[in-house]
Amino acid sequence: MILKWSFFKKKSYYPADNYSKEYIEEVLNYTQGSLLTKIPAIFELLLTSSTELKMRAVQVLYMRVSNLNILELSRLDSLFRERTSLHWSYDWKKENPESLFVPSMSEDEKTVILGLCSFHPNGYFREKALHKLAQQNTGKEFPYLLLRCNDWVKEIKKPAAQYIKSRLTEQHLEEIVKCLPYINNNSNVFNKVVQLLTKKESFPYLDKGTVSKDRSTRLACYQMTMNLNVVSKESLMKYYRKEKEPSLRLFIFNEWKRDIQVDDFKNSYPLLKRDNSPTIRLHALKEFIAYFPSERSKQLEAALLDKNRAIRDYARYLIKKYDTTYDFVHFYSRKKTAHLSVHIAILGIGEAGRKEHAELIAPYLKHHNVAIVKAAIRAVAMLDGETYKSSFADLLNCKHRGISKAATKAITTLNYEDMKESLFTLYEDTIYDHTKNNTALLLSSLPKWQALIYIIKFYVNTEDDEISNLGERQLEGWIAQYNRSFVLPTKQQIETIKALLYKHRHDLEQQQVSAIEFCLKGIETRG
Repeated sequence: MILKWSFFKKKSYYPADNYSKEYIEEVLNYTQGSLLTKIPAIFELLLTSSTELKMRAVQVLYMRVSNLNILELSRLDSLFRERTSLHWSYDWKKENPESLFVPSMSEDEKTVILGLCSFHPNGYFREKALHKLAQQNTGKEFPYLLLRCNDWVKEIKKPAAQYIKSRLTEQHLEEIVKCLPYINNNSNVFNKVVQLLTKKESFPYLDKGTVSKDRSTRLACYQMTMNLNVVSKESLMKYYRKEKEPSLRLFIFNEWKRDIQVDDFKNSYPLLKRDNSPTIRLHALKEFIAYFPSERSKQLEAALLDKNRAIRDYARYLIKKYDTTYDFVHFYSRKKTAHLSVHIAILGIGEAGRKEHAELIAPYLKHHNVAIVKAAIRAVAMLDGETYKSSFADLLNCKHRGISKAATKAITTLNYEDMKESLFTLYEDTIYDHTKNNTALLLSSLPKWQALIYIIKFYVNTEDDEISNLGERQLEGWIAQYNRSFVLPTKQQIETIKALLYKHRHDLEQQQVSAIEFCLKGIETRG
């Protein structure tokens, strides 16, 4: 969308007056994709002679812009310049951003409109918006003034810095904290903000910022409080318990464990080892073992049953390091009887066992519990998938979508070309859509020329749109990747493909038919 800003010319120029009602409604009610990219188009609706339309645009802009965080506003600032063209011969010194106002606008709405005007690519217009913003003192103007501290025009950058400096007071602490993610990248402002935040009256605002809905604000507040050394280990653990984002919990954990007292770590370990982040559980395990080597065996055996494979691998590595005779299969076999550990124990046998251990797990392929069956499929596939290939094929037709998917993944790790006829029969006979889709994926993933035969059959399926769409995607991929493999088709495969092309010539795109025929012609010419 190209914005035309020359709306103050003597010949009243209101580009929005020329837009259709359908376009205006589409812009004002836009809810798909990135809302940021649509805001410049909504802003252009202010260039209208209709007070009603202008007020609607103001309300929509306020609703969408007032909730943006500082980093989103920064991206929007760039978008306004990227999506705007100017009549450079026009004297912008005479323009006034307040001409976009409507008498019934609230002060907060005026702040948002002035803020968007401060994104204008013309320096004169942007400067006027900056000074108008500076006349406000509610705190809502702070992020817009802050962004102009990085303006490329010194006549804007310098006063913006002065306006921000005058607002680095306790009165504006709430807005300052919200803008910390951006301030951290502005060294001049950052140094002055640090001086303000070192005062004890600032801490409650930083503390409040740690529960912000905005992740970048929470991170910035954590960083600031830690850099200023104004939080205790107890406060850090409080933040850890409240934080929902795993990467931020890891950040807090790493700071908390620094110079931690051994007893404090031990008291918190039960909480840490239950964290849903495997990275934190792994770090906590490593720290615990380092602090308490006498409890190493107990904790490592517990980690053998962790739900994350990386942690199980690490535990097996350390156990083997200190005890080369440790029998992991025996350990996991005993744990198969524990109700809460069955599926993990099964996975453990698959990860640590040998081919002959597959028979310990095979009975669980018929278990009534979905999680246990899925674990058994994965484990058997790791140990001796070829022997149990037919069992996986049977599970493709399971009514549980997850089991069928797990069986599909297991089969893809094997050589299953000898199963193509039975798989196609299952595709035709199954009553489950997920089974039909999974078998179609398997058949489409066969070796090059054999796959093409099935891909064409799926593509021309007029009774199942999902399968037809799958066939279309697979055919496009087959043509695009044709030269990645130099496998030659058999004579029978060539004849089958030709027959399919002849029969379904009108069901396929002509371009696709030509591409396949060209490939076959090259093969026959070479032969």
